[in-house]
Amino acid sequence: MRAVLVGMAVLVGCGACKKDPPPVDPKVEADGHYVAATSAYLKGDFKEAHTHFDEVRRLAPDDKRLPGAEGELLMAEQRIDEAIVQFEKSLTTDPKRSTTWSRLGLLYAIKEQKEKSADALAKAIELNPKDFNAHESLGDAALERGELDEAVRRYLLASDAAPGKAQAELVVKAAQELVKAKQSARALEVLEQAKAKGVTSVDLNQELGDRLVEANRWDDAVAAYTAAAEKDASAWELVAELELRQGRLEKAEAAWNKAIAAKDQAIYHVGLGRLCLARKDTPCAEKQLEKALATATGEEVRESMELAHFLSTLGRKGDGLKLLEAVSAEEEQAKNELLQLTLARTAADLGKQELVKTACARIAPTKCP
Repeated sequence: MRAVLVGMAVLVGCGACKKDPPPVDPKVEADGHYVAATSAYLKGDFKEAHTHFDEVRRLAPDDKRLPGAEGELLMAEQRIDEAIVQFEKSLTTDPKRSTTWSRLGLLYAIKEQKEKSADALAKAIELNPKDFNAHESLGDAALERGELDEAVRRYLLASDAAPGKAQAELVVKAAQELVKAKQSARALEVLEQAKAKGVTSVDLNQELGDRLVEANRWDDAVAAYTAAAEKDASAWELVAELELRQGRLEKAEAAWNKAIAAKDQAIYHVGLGRLCLARKDTPCAEKQLEKALATATGEEVRESMELAHFLSTLGRKGDGLKLLEAVSAEEEQAKNELLQLTLARTAADLGKQELVKTACARIAPTKCP
């Protein structure tokens, strides 16, 4: 009986003992490091990502995911040659992964290996006709060859297949290339077609507004800029300028006030000041000038030029000249042709010939007053 009791005591005591945990499966541990590496990569901590991938390699050297994942990491680090090696290695185990071919197509293009790039991108699209990265890369290659129509076609195919905001970015890219080629009407068509399909962004709406202005479709341009302003308040200035041009002063005032409510800036008060002048209300304009001077940062050339012009409009051309003189003397503005010409013309109006010569010398041989 005593022996039984002793045995029971031993059993009870052992039940309270801690057991050694079972060994961790190397594959499970490798998966943990792979997830941690991916997280570090997405956070931009590339060094940590490499550390975790090294552990994956130690624990599961045959992990087929590793070469492609490391290729992405090396590509993000601009380590092009090493990324190519990893992506090419990835193809030996998974030759039907379209993304790998697409990445290689882009990297080969960077290395000026155009034929290999074209073949890789074609393979990517063969495997996945909706590989938007491959379509965009083929568009870039077509543009480099001077084939604008093919480039635009590829960018729009890429947009159709792209996720989220990339859709609008690719449409804008196509439109801007058409504008560079002086095909604004076609750019407008591309933008309107995308808009009709529900593709939108601040940049797309602003680009659409610009093209509508060129087409003299003022009300449509206001609508496009308003859509942009609902996401980016700085676009209210564009709305205000168009409303002022159309003589809709109350709407222009409302738009400038919305811009100011988001960020009080001197150029917006200059805009309201011009609106005051349109109403023939000089005291109102002078009040806005004082607000503009109070909020001016002196950090943007455009701000200084707008203020100088408004000072001149209100009979303070001498003060405007001083402002222009100070800005134009900055080293980084020495070759700013518009600024130096504005300074020269203002100085000429006030009989400041030495200042005219100084401004003109900075941008010679540009013709000066």
